[in-house]
Amino acid sequence: MFRFLLLLSLSLLPSTSAQGCGMLSNCNGHGTCTVSTGKCSCYEGWGADTDIAYYKAPDCSKRVCPAGRAWGDVPTSATSAHALIECSNRGTCDRGSGACTCFDGFAGDACQRLKCPNDCSGHGQCLNVQRLASMTNAEPLSNATTYAGFETTHTWDEDMVYGCVCDSTWKVGLGAGKTQESEWFGNDCSLRRCPSGNDPRTAADETDCGGKAAKWSTEKGRTGNKCHVDCSNRGVCDYRTGTCACFVGYFGQACNEQSALATGG
Repeated sequence: MFRFLLLLSLSLLPSTSAQGCGMLSNCNGHGTCTVSTGKCSCYEGWGADTDIAYYKAPDCSKRVCPAGRAWGDVPTSATSAHALIECSNRGTCDRGSGACTCFDGFAGDACQRLKCPNDCSGHGQCLNVQRLASMTNAEPLSNATTYAGFETTHTWDEDMVYGCVCDSTWKVGLGAGKTQESEWFGNDCSLRRCPSGNDPRTAADETDCGGKAAKWSTEKGRTGNKCHVDCSNRGVCDYRTGTCACFVGYFGQACNEQSALATGG
């Protein structure tokens, strides 16, 4: 009789799998319990099998953060690296909110892109390298090309690396009637070039950039292309304001006028 009662009482106890669901707080409302195993199948964003995460809570109580291509990881072959990973390896995951806190210089819901310095200071556009490659006015100047189509190998960063294309009141490029340098410049477009002019003391035309290579580039200006010559080489440019301080004997916005009466400044 005692043996019978013991077996009966054991049969009435919850199974190990059922206990498991209870011990996991019934998946906290963010998943379903698999009775046969006593394990939670979490919903997406809470640790689902398809979620990419450093850590998945077995009771579905912790959030998973957005994933992006890793900025740095161990290659798996000669042409394969930058696998998807939480916060793109450039931020930390808040398990309570499911949001990435990005390291300095990175942005995006998965910290997947570079920030532009100072947001280009209000004097430029912040664009990805895919777009920059197609532009003939982005420095360093070059012909339009393509940087896209191989996200898993060679162009993995095509929509991750960003830079500034600075504003200009004149056309920038290597073609005729265009100038090789923009009005606003610097990595954050915070500096402004002064008015350009031909040096009145030389026979050569310093503003002619036909056949001359652009800065940081092997590409040369076409016939009719222009060089920018701050203050006509006859003054000092204040790049904070974009104004010239002319040498003695020169005047004008670009210091390209001569007069024995000009005191400079």
